[in-house]
This record gives sequence, structure tokens and C-alpha cells, in this order.
Amino acid sequence: MLRKIRHLNIVVVCMLLLQLAVYPANTLGSEKSSITVEQAVQVVKDNFSIPENYTRLNTGYNENNNRATYSLNWNSDEQPGGSFNAEVDAASGEILNISQWNEWLKPSFKLPVLSSKDALKIATDLIAKLVSKHQSEMKLEIDKQQVFRLNNSQPFTYNFRWTRIVNGIPFPENGVSMSVSGNDGQVINYHYNWTEDLEFPVASNVISLEKARQVFTDTPMLELQYFLPPVMHSQTIEPQRVLLVYQLTNKYYGGAVDALTGKPMTLDQHAVAYKSPSIVGGISASAATTTSRILSTVASSPVTEPSTNQDTPENSQQISQSEAVEIVKKMVTIPKDFILRNSSLNPDWQNPSEEVWELQWNTESFNTGEQRYLTARVNAKTGDLVGFNLSYGSNQDDKSKPMKRKDAQKLADDFLKRAQPERFGLVKVESVDFYGGGIPSNIQIFNYVRVVDGIPVSRNGMFIIVDTVAKQVVNYEMNWNNQEFPSSSNVIPLNQVTEQFLQIRPLALKYSLIIQSNGQQEIRLVYQPKIEYDMYAPVILDAKTGDPMDWYGKPQSQWSEANTYLDIQGNYAEKEIGIMGLTGAFGEYKENFRPDEKITTGSLLRAMLTAEGTYQHRVLNDEDVLKIALERGWLHEDVKLESELSREELSKIMIRLINMEQSARVKGIYAVSFTDADTIQPDSLGYIALAWGLGILKIEDNTLHPNQAVTRAEAAYALVHAYAVEQPVNTYMR
Repeated sequence: MLRKIRHLNIVVVCMLLLQLAVYPANTLGSEKSSITVEQAVQVVKDNFSIPENYTRLNTGYNENNNRATYSLNWNSDEQPGGSFNAEVDAASGEILNISQWNEWLKPSFKLPVLSSKDALKIATDLIAKLVSKHQSEMKLEIDKQQVFRLNNSQPFTYNFRWTRIVNGIPFPENGVSMSVSGNDGQVINYHYNWTEDLEFPVASNVISLEKARQVFTDTPMLELQYFLPPVMHSQTIEPQRVLLVYQLTNKYYGGAVDALTGKPMTLDQHAVAYKSPSIVGGISASAATTTSRILSTVASSPVTEPSTNQDTPENSQQISQSEAVEIVKKMVTIPKDFILRNSSLNPDWQNPSEEVWELQWNTESFNTGEQRYLTARVNAKTGDLVGFNLSYGSNQDDKSKPMKRKDAQKLADDFLKRAQPERFGLVKVESVDFYGGGIPSNIQIFNYVRVVDGIPVSRNGMFIIVDTVAKQVVNYEMNWNNQEFPSSSNVIPLNQVTEQFLQIRPLALKYSLIIQSNGQQEIRLVYQPKIEYDMYAPVILDAKTGDPMDWYGKPQSQWSEANTYLDIQGNYAEKEIGIMGLTGAFGEYKENFRPDEKITTGSLLRAMLTAEGTYQHRVLNDEDVLKIALERGWLHEDVKLESELSREELSKIMIRLINMEQSARVKGIYAVSFTDADTIQPDSLGYIALAWGLGILKIEDNTLHPNQAVTRAEAAYALVHAYAVEQPVNTYMR
């Protein structure tokens, strides 16, 4: 879940993973398991089709939060590759999760064979088979149609979600979600979560919705922040944008109001089992990098000696590898038995114009199971220690009394004063404890948020984990962007933007699962802004215009949303236009497509980029669209994007799209039977012949009219049929 995992604090997930004990299946003997691993395998095989070429099976046994599960992973050793992964409850034998992925050797776009209705029946039948005892307690959530991508990667899937209903009130943390392939009806993903033995408060004497809205406004729940949209590609050359926005403050539980007491729910008295995207967005982005770094270090391949030529970067103004090592040693006590194994100079994820030294130490016995290591990152330009992660300094069996949180914070403060003396005065530590229950007792976690002109900066600051038994910092991450920050003058008043926010995400009554600091679970009845399960849901508002923006900072006017057009019935390209509607392309006029309107070059190119989805995280202006089209080779010369597109030009763009231009340029082998064939330019004949022969062009009365302007219907028809052509792998479709 780029999506679902975002709803949990990613660092918490990471640390819990590192605490889990994972054993080979053949050594199992826990009293928590009622079925064997062989029985778990059979349960999965009885309910799902595992491809015959997935012959390599790896199994594991996990215990977490008093629950025992088997992990089952089938993989293929042959081409094309693929995997099928499952998780089964070791006590009940229930299938909790499955996911599968296939590698496509010859990617080619295929229209979905199944309708949404067909896919829903498959999903509903599976629920009746696997969780029939709870089927009547769940409600199918009707979401917006997911966006279809013509990206030649994986088949189109229909996504469905059933939410647990208690006393007529939704409990979103429990239920079933599923993805079904539109090609063959295979279940691609299945997730079942159901917590037994919970006590749900009776929904009597709840405060009114009007009262809840007043509490939300008076608290207030929204906060003015500087927002940095996530960088999706480390290779990007664009500077990261800084936006001034209103979003839910980190102090409260996703904007929740207790429906029984009428009080706002704060995070300093309890931790939460679920966090909205808004809350997670306020936590330093450096925390996100911690997860991948810790996990990749633990599971790293055999280490190699550092490359000696890395000690002298090409840019003489950058520090050397040996200098970077010395910087780490000044801040971190490196155990004597640690050996520097790997080093590399790489672009900084958040500041792509700068580079960082990435260094890794571990012990001789690391590959034999001893999980002791140190990874560190040093900015090669400034010499800043950007981050480090040290395996726990304390033994889990150590009975020493751990430091209190207050003392651990002083230790963290002192470390930052030495590591970042100038920046330490520009941050404030979060007063709330996001992490609470479920975190190992020997650590304390602190998030220091950057503040600019009194305004907090989401995804910027410093992050510390303290081992309270060993009494040392074991993890440190700094994320600090170097862009200019826009002025905070002329922002919309808070009460006005709160009203706009509640119109977009109205409060709704729901049950929420709370995990107390002692690990106990509690159900609370709350009013909370409607939770969206879409990355393009409005989570923030532009502070100066009030316009909603998605998680990538794109305004609502530029969201890619599936469209159902109302003015295409009976058109010869109705099917093709409908498919393009699923991609969000050609959505300039919302529910109207305007099939007979002449299309401009810019509209076609933008539709092509929208349909493939590669740039869904970016706001593309006309200059960007033209630049990308030239880079892709769709155009060979600068053109005016507002100019109308001819059939001849359409043919060239479509043939270039499917990587057949080399064939189109061969002379003397093409002929067409159009009545106006003599009007075709010789250099265009190959393109037109191929486009016609492959069914991309729609021609009537055997007359081409090569210079005739293309309609929007013709363009949609051509684009869908171009993608239907089996073609070489497009390296841009990643």
C-alpha cells in the first residue's frame, strides 16, 4: 500500500518489523498455532490459483501483537518471473492477505475483458467463501471509478472495499479490500482484517453533527503549514516546490471529535492504530527513508570493500570519503569490531543538486546472523551528517532501568546541539507522542519539526531514536530543503478555510481503534472528516486561494479522475472515448467530451501523458508538455500547442508512439488505395500506410483528407488503437 502503509507511521512499522522473530517453518512449535504450515499452504491452494511455474516456496512464521501467522511466498525461477504471496492466521487458518505479480516479457495494452459488474461478482463470491460469517456485517463502499493507465505494465484491475459496520456505524479499520484483474478475473490483491473481542460504545447520547462542527472549528483542527510535496523520482532535476497550505494539525487525531464527550481527541494521551494521510504528512520525511535504509541494511547482500577511487570525487569542492568517515566518527562511537564495508556517492533525494556519501559498517559475523551494523550519510558538499542508523546498543535481555522520556529528550537535544548547532534553534520538538503503545520499551522517538517565520514545515526537520537502556542515540535523520519559502501574507482566514475544508470533507460518525500506551485496545466513537482512500483525495488546501490540493500538491483542476462522458452515445468512437474517460484524459470539459470539436496538438499530447500516468505526480505546464514530447520523439520540431492537428500529423505522432518510425521511413514499399492518395506527401506515406493498416486511423469513404483537422473523437480512437498494437517495450513506461 503506497497507500495503505501511509496510514501507519512508517517508522513504527519498521521498528516493529525489526523486533519480530521470524523462523523457518520447519522449526515451528508455538502454542499459538493450531494448524501446520502444510495446512496453511493447502488452504491457500484451495482458494487461489497459483501459477504452475511458481515452483519455489519459502515459508515463515511470525508472532506480533499476540497473533501468530504463516507467511507463504511462491516464486518463479523461470522467465517470465513472478510471485504469489500469502499470509495465513496460524490459529484460525483464515487467509489474511494475498498478493501476486507477474512480469510481462512483451508488454502490450489490453482492454479489460470483464466489466465492473463481472469483477464485483467474483469479489463477492470470494468473500462468501472465505469470510461468510462476517459478510452480513460489512458494507460495500462505492468509491469513484479508479483511474485506468495505458502504461503497458500490469492489467487493469477493479478495486473493491467492504467496511465493517457495527450498530449501523462504520468501523473502517476492519473489513476486506480486493483487486480483481479486468483481463481474466484473477484476484490480484486480497486483504482481510477483523479484530475480535472488541467492546463498542453504544451510540446513544452522542453530540449533534452541528456541535461536532463547532468543536472542530473552535479547537482549531487546521493549521497553517509550509508543505513540501514528496519527491517521486530521485533523478529529477526540478527543485522541490514549497507550498503554503492549511492542513490538519499534528496535535489531534485526524481532526476527530469524541462523539460522546464533545472534546477534540489529542494524541498525547494515547496512540492510534490508524492515522490519516494528513497526520503522516506532518512527520519528517526523513522518517520515511529510515525504513528502507534499516531494512535494506539488514537484508543486504554480501559486502564488498569500499572502492578506492571514490576517495576523490570529480568535484574537488566536495569532501572525500575519508573525510566523510571522520565526520561520522566525531558524532558516533563506532564499535571496534565494525569494518567499513560499502561506500557510495549518490544524489540527495530531497536536494537532487547535491550528493551524499553513503557509508556502511558491520561485523565479520554479520552474514552469519549477527545483526549489528551502522549506516551513515554525509552531505558531500556541506559536510553535514545527514543521518545514521546503529543497531541497538542494548541487549533485549538487559534488565537495566530505562531512561524516562524527559531524560531521553535531553540526550536527543544534546546530540542535535552538537550535530546541528545552527539548525537546532530552528526546530521545535513535537509535544505529542505519536507512537505510544506497541513500541519496544527500550526506545523513545522524537520528531523535531522545522519552523520558518513561526510556521511549521511539514516533511522537514530532524528525527531521533534513543535507546533508553544503552542511553545512546541509535537513529538520526535530517531532512532540510534549501528552497526559498513563499510569503505568508494575504492568507485566507482560518475560520473561512475551515468552512471550505468541511464542505470538501464533511464530518461523519465512525468507530476508531485506539491503542493505549500500555498496548491495550480501545474503541472510540468519533466524528471525523471523511476518510478518502485515494492518493488524489483533497488532504490540503491552498492557503491563499482555498483550492483543494492532493498529496502531490496538484490543484483539483489538474487531478486525473475517471470521467463518464454524457455526450458520446451513438458516436462511432463511443467505446474508445469511454476507455479514455477511464484514464482521465480529455477531461477538459468534465462530463462532456465534445467529440466533433477539432483537437489541438497540445490537447492530444497532454491526453497521451495523462493516459499513461507517468507524470501523475507532477503539475505539467505547456512548456513541460512540449519538452517531454520532443524528448520522447513524438515531435521532431517545435510546434504551437494551440494549433489544430491534421490527420497526417496524427499519423506521425501515433507511429512514433508505438516505436515504428524506423519502419515508416523506409522508401518504396508503401502504397495506399485512397482516392486522394496523390495528395499525400512522400515523406508521410509510410506513417499513414502503417497507421491505416494497423487500424489506428478511422477513414470513411476511402478518402484520407491528409490535411483535414482531426476531431477529438478521431484522436481518442487513434490513441486507444495505437496502444492496442503489440510493440517493443517503451522505456519511458516505468
